[in-house]
Amino acid sequence: MQRATERLDLTEVHEALEAWRQTAMVTSATGVEGYRRLVRTAEERLRTGERAPGAVPWRQVMAERGMTD
Repeated sequence: MQRATERLDLTEVHEALEAWRQTAMVTSATGVEGYRRLVRTAEERLRTGERAPGAVPWRQVMAERGMTD
């Protein structure tokens, strides 16, 4: 908030609010434990590099659609 006040730019405030809005939507849809499970799963996948079952690399998805990244 201080930076936003100093710079007269609310971009960072809007980004923070959007992140909280997304967290609230997931928590509302899945419950607190569902949100915690999602975070744990994401942390594990980031740590190990393991893909979710059935997941494919982004480049493969784009190639299958005839697109380039």
